[in-house]
Amino acid sequence: MAKNKTTKAQTSSSRLETVLGYGFIACVGLTVLAVLVILFAAFSGGAWTPVGLGLVPMFAMPLGFAFLVALLILSSKRKKLNKQPNE
Repeated sequence: MAKNKTTKAQTSSSRLETVLGYGFIACVGLTVLAVLVILFAAFSGGAWTPVGLGLVPMFAMPLGFAFLVALLILSSKRKKLNKQPNE
């Protein structure tokens, strides 16, 4: 007999947490990639470094930090609302 799998619909807060989590990972990954490209360009002569690549970590890292703070705030609010009183 096949089991009936009913999935709980994802709430808007959990969707927002997912988006914030992926945004944080994307910003940090983009920062690391930009820094590695800058370092590789510096060690290979520096003639081909794209203009403005040094600005990517300056904007992406604070944006990633803001995503992380927002994610922590939403997560703590959700856990506080779902907390059951001890009986």
